[in-house]
Amino acid sequence: RGLADGLLAAYPKIDVLANNAGGMVGSYVRTVDGFEATMQGNHLAPFLLTHLLLDRLRASAPARVVTVSSGAHVTGRIDFDDLQGSASYSGQRAYAASKLANIMFTYELARRLDGTGVTATVLHPGVVRTNFGAEDPAGIKAILPLVRPFLKSAAAGAATTIYLASSKA
Repeated sequence: RGLADGLLAAYPKIDVLANNAGGMVGSYVRTVDGFEATMQGNHLAPFLLTHLLLDRLRASAPARVVTVSSGAHVTGRIDFDDLQGSASYSGQRAYAASKLANIMFTYELARRLDGTGVTATVLHPGVVRTNFGAEDPAGIKAILPLVRPFLKSAAAGAATTIYLASSKA
C-alpha cells in the first residue's frame, strides 16, 4: 500500500506496471498479514499493487500491466479448501501455485480491461541466472552450480518483459 501511495503521489501518469516477484520460502511461514509467505510475495502483493494503481493506469491509457510468472505454473494447483497451503506445505508447490495464480489473475484482468486502452500480459522469462533458490537448504541450491552456466543472463531474461512493456504492437 505504501508503494502504491508513493507511486500515485510521484507520477501523474503510469504507462507500465511490471509485476516481477519471484521467491520461494522452503518452510511454511505466515506473514504479518496472515498469508503464506510465497503466495503473498509472488502473487498477493502484485495483485494488490495492480488494483491500487488501476485507476491511474486507466487514466493513463494506453497503458500496460506486464506480469512475470514462471513455467513452474504447469505443476501448480490451487487448493480452495486450503488456500494457505498449511495442511501439507511444500515450498515448490507454493511457488507453482503462486505462479499459476499470476496467470489466472492476468488472464482475467485482460478480460476485464478489454476496450479500456490498458492491456494485461503475462510471461515466463525462461530460466535466468539470478540468486533465486540460493537460500534453499536443499533442492534448487544443490544443483545451482551445475546448471548456472546454461541459464539465461539477467539481460536475456528481461528481454520479453521489456518487449511487452514497450512494443508498438
